[in-house]
Amino acid sequence: MVTLTGIWFGKWLRPWWLFAALALVIETASCARTLPAAAPQELPAVLTEEPAFAATNVAYRDLPSVAEPLWTDYALSDALFWGRDNQAAGIPLVVNGSSGAPLISAGDPQFPVAAGVRAFYGQRNPCQCGWEIGYFGVYGMSATSVATMTPPPFLQMPQPIGADLTADGESATVKYNSTINSAEANVFSTSHGWRDFSESWLTLDWLAGFRYVGVEEQATITADCCVVDGTKTVVPYTVRTRNNMFGGQIGSRARWTWDRWAFEGWAKAGLLGNAEKQIQDPLYAFSGPPPLRGARSAAGTDVGFIGDINLSVIYRLTPVWGIRAGYNLVWIEGLALAPNQFDFANTSVAGTGLNSGDGIFLSGANLGLEARW
Repeated sequence: MVTLTGIWFGKWLRPWWLFAALALVIETASCARTLPAAAPQELPAVLTEEPAFAATNVAYRDLPSVAEPLWTDYALSDALFWGRDNQAAGIPLVVNGSSGAPLISAGDPQFPVAAGVRAFYGQRNPCQCGWEIGYFGVYGMSATSVATMTPPPFLQMPQPIGADLTADGESATVKYNSTINSAEANVFSTSHGWRDFSESWLTLDWLAGFRYVGVEEQATITADCCVVDGTKTVVPYTVRTRNNMFGGQIGSRARWTWDRWAFEGWAKAGLLGNAEKQIQDPLYAFSGPPPLRGARSAAGTDVGFIGDINLSVIYRLTPVWGIRAGYNLVWIEGLALAPNQFDFANTSVAGTGLNSGDGIFLSGANLGLEARW
């Protein structure tokens, strides 16, 4: 009987022992909070350190000490110097009037390096997440191809409409202009941030967001035709295209920082829908009005892609400002390129088609400034 009572009594008291132990822990913590403040030298050193992402206006503690990522705002501005390759079709644009052999094809114009700008602004919160907005534009991209012939034979645009446009041309020029604009808005989360054995910091951001890409182009074939009344006739054929691409993107960005130096790189990929259009000016025969073919156009949609890769090195000039230089690769797919829209048929529907699904590849250097505060 005593044994059974003791067992029952012990089970009955067991929850109270747990409550008593919990109360003791709470009381101990309360006493610790009410104790007089210890002298600074008595506190463990780790308690006096700032958290890695503390909200502070100081970008880095000292120069050139370890670059702990304490900043919460950042901005950058780069000058871009990019070259370009096209996936232009191999359709002939200027041919030998006698043999029909191509003299200039749509893929012949080669772009030299063009200038542009890039800018970003963003904020990183102490919770290791943040947002950013960015833009890049490349302007004044222009490529030219020239063909000349000493008659006979003459050159002309391809048949069947070529003979009416340029009966006995001696020279022709294909000029191709393009402008690219891109804007994006991203949110990101930092999954890692640590100091390794070399006293440096590595952060890795995972991002997702919205991307817009606009590509506007113009291609013109200008041929010198026959002499009429002592004046050489110049016949142009101009096509313009507009690509407006919208969609989502994902990517990652890594930054390795030590002393005054940092390496930063990102890789982003976006799936975009493209609202595209091509517009063709009226075509006139070398003999003059009326036009052989009126102004024509076509619009459509396509699915596109953008891949964006950058690797830059940064040198800190001050606790906030740094100079940056790097290299870039950008691939844009699913475009209507202007040279691919030329149509030399002489029918009621000529010039009303839309040749899409082509791409451009950009590569080159960036040089600029960044600020982190």
